[in-house]
Amino acid sequence: MNKPFAVTTGEPAGIGPDISLSIACRDDASDFVVFGNLNLLKKRARVLDIKLSFIEYEPQSQPIVLEKNQLLVQDFSLTEEVRCSYLNEANSPYVLKMIKQATKGCLRGDFSGFITGPVSKEVIANSGFEFKGHTEYIGNLCKTSPVMSFISDDMKLALATTHVSLQEVPSLITQDLLMNICDIISFDLNQYFGISEPRIAILGLNPHAGENGLLGSEEIQTIIPVIEAMRNKGLNIFGPYAADTVLLQNNDMDIIVSLFHDQILPLFKYSYPHLAANVTMGLGIIRTSVDHGIALKQAGRKNTNNQSLNFALDTAKKMSACYARSKSN
Repeated sequence: MNKPFAVTTGEPAGIGPDISLSIACRDDASDFVVFGNLNLLKKRARVLDIKLSFIEYEPQSQPIVLEKNQLLVQDFSLTEEVRCSYLNEANSPYVLKMIKQATKGCLRGDFSGFITGPVSKEVIANSGFEFKGHTEYIGNLCKTSPVMSFISDDMKLALATTHVSLQEVPSLITQDLLMNICDIISFDLNQYFGISEPRIAILGLNPHAGENGLLGSEEIQTIIPVIEAMRNKGLNIFGPYAADTVLLQNNDMDIIVSLFHDQILPLFKYSYPHLAANVTMGLGIIRTSVDHGIALKQAGRKNTNNQSLNFALDTAKKMSACYARSKSN
């Protein structure tokens, strides 16, 4: 029996609850359990004039088949009442509890995977919790070294470093880090995307990939030795490529490794607006996410764009199906 997917609604004052309601319109709505405060979801549905009914989720042996415009919800308690578009640090425990329970549920095998709605890193951190983002928080729960990646129909991108200041990046780019990332990417692309021998491109850190040491030494001292070592292990690793021209080269790569958050990610998001998902590799479970923020100004307004959520939902299901096929083989 296929297990459902958990969907966390994220920051309650943002668009997370809004876009989660749209799951009820999907033909496969029965495959998803929405994590959130039931009364909040009901109120947001009224504000948005969305006619649907809510079914409280209870784990059971038989799968639940929803009727049209029904939504399966696991109820979570808020600390304080939510005002649409107004952030409240008091509700940070509510946000983290959803993420934690979804993660733990996947680790137990209760869910096939989970999809996360957008959160405010600043609000959660300011409320006293150590939190730099979903990727790091979930990685800690899974006791793994996660790799943040972004997936579209035509392109895959992985980040060597995530939510750190730019001045920290050079010291973080080590041979051990890059080799570990290449191993994780290669394994997950095989398990969850059916790419048995992925071609992995690594970007240089410096302009023009260092120009043979003229513009920086990281390529010569760190990146090239990693590429050579991983090739000796049998992996298809290429580079280092200059970030400003890598997409112009017809190199037929399956995934590009960006060395810092904004090296090539802005171009990726510009190229695939709302048609991409954030995927955390290296967890041992499936986690995807929308590729946008909490959009406070759009919360509680009609016609909110839910394309990225649908893409993240579809990506999680495809990953699960691919994983099942790989295990059966």
